[in-house]
Amino acid sequence: MFKLILLTVLAFGAVLMFLGGDDGARTAAPQPAAATADTAPVEPEPADPAPTSTDPAAASAPVITDVAQTPERRRDFPGPELRPSPEYAQDAPAEDLAEAPSDRLFVTGSTVNFRAGPSTADTVVGSLSRGEMVTAIGPRSGDWIEIRDERGRTGFMSAAFLSAERP
Repeated sequence: MFKLILLTVLAFGAVLMFLGGDDGARTAAPQPAAATADTAPVEPEPADPAPTSTDPAAASAPVITDVAQTPERRRDFPGPELRPSPEYAQDAPAEDLAEAPSDRLFVTGSTVNFRAGPSTADTVVGSLSRGEMVTAIGPRSGDWIEIRDERGRTGFMSAAFLSAERP
């Protein structure tokens, strides 16, 4: 068992040495040969210093930063214009509210369940009280309408309990 662990650690070390984990930002200096009695230690050569320019025009040239060269990212989202969610509808400008009442409906029953599917056999997602506003997210034809309530829950409600006018 000990041999297997030792072999695994050695293999891992060999892989790390091979890959190096270095992204090329630094260059490795040559390693001096081991000093023996016959030879003197070899000193590595110093790296070339940064070139200096004696040209005054080059010294006064402006430095362009990466921020100035990189254009600002802008994301485009396809689809219709965004509208405020119902909980922030009172903060929205009046013209936005006037444009989109076509998909807003109101519950007309005293307490009405809405369900996961368009049938009374489907599970109940929640219940809504008279006068609560919902958004129709599916077609408004038929006996059931797919809705989203003010808390973001989605489901189906019988069209008999929904009206475009507030009760």
